[in-house]
Amino acid sequence: MNTPIKACPLCAPRPDENPLWLKVATLGVSSLYLDKNQTYRGHCILIHDEGHFEGLEKLSEASFGKLMQDVRRAANAIVTACQPDLMNYASMGNVVPHVHWHIVPRYKGDPRWGSPIYTSNLADMRVTPLADADYRALIEEIRQKL
Repeated sequence: MNTPIKACPLCAPRPDENPLWLKVATLGVSSLYLDKNQTYRGHCILIHDEGHFEGLEKLSEASFGKLMQDVRRAANAIVTACQPDLMNYASMGNVVPHVHWHIVPRYKGDPRWGSPIYTSNLADMRVTPLADADYRALIEEIRQKL
């Protein structure tokens, strides 16, 4: 296991809630969080918990396999709960170099259907907050499907 990096906002221990996310569940080697920007209903972030790794190539075979199981388990729960038309998966690490996945349900008619959700300027991205009760209800829907 790599040692957590104090300056890394994704290294454990991390808060269950912050201005960017709300915790859904802890899985095998990662934790699933609901992104507070719900422009794409069900958008979640899956963060690797076994230390600070900056790329998939740095994980052991066993840890990589368990992480992929977590990605699939999370995606299946999101699909079942949210019924998207398509799923997107992104693991880039340009902003925060810690292994994590954005699991993004896509819907026909969403603001960027047929294109990546990310724009070249993050400030140009549409932000869709929910009421606290709506976040909690969506988290429970996804959690029940895990």
